[in-house]
Amino acid sequence: MTEPGPDKAVRDTSAEDEIGWSGGIMRVLRHVTRLVEVNILFLLGTLAGGVMLGVWPAFRAASAVLLDGDPAESPWRPFWRAWRDGWRRANLLGIPLWVVGAALLFDSLVLAQMDGPARAALQLGLVLVGAWIAVVLAYWPRVVLRYDRPPLDTWRFLLLSPALGPGVALGALVVLAVCGLVSYVIPLLGLLAGVAVPLWLSGRMVDERLHRIDEASGPADEVSRPPEG
Repeated sequence: MTEPGPDKAVRDTSAEDEIGWSGGIMRVLRHVTRLVEVNILFLLGTLAGGVMLGVWPAFRAASAVLLDGDPAESPWRPFWRAWRDGWRRANLLGIPLWVVGAALLFDSLVLAQMDGPARAALQLGLVLVGAWIAVVLAYWPRVVLRYDRPPLDTWRFLLLSPALGPGVALGALVVLAVCGLVSYVIPLLGLLAGVAVPLWLSGRMVDERLHRIDEASGPADEVSRPPEG
């Protein structure tokens, strides 16, 4: 039996490297494609509910598909199943977000008519409240999916979540800022994956935080009890 020559050994190694590179590229492409698909589904789900009644079920369903679904499975059916099953609860828990959004819009209109120190103070307050709500939005779909508790209990935890997890809050704000900047510079990327990317990245951080809270809380049914903080 003859030993393989050095040329054959080099060819075999090159073939393995090629398979590794091509496999890695295909995995990245599949993941990017999934993000684009989920982003499109989010837009369709929002429109399916007439925007007002569709955005929060779509937000919840998109998070479920991205972070809880099978990456090898088409996101179409899981998305619409999650959208339908969580429609009522998502809209109920989304009411405070509409109220806060309307208040921020009104304050921004008032801000445009002001000047001097009062304007600066109101502007600073709007920035702080906006950042706080942005972190709450990062927690919202993961908490709504993970726990099944009354709205008041759920929102008490959501409102406290930025203070209870400052590291996650900072990370979520950085993710949102970077994604917003990229979307501003390259609008096409924002259109294709503007919601899915920050939802996926911030959701991973929030999941890790919620997992640590559940472990610290001791054995209990994760679905039936929200974290205490």
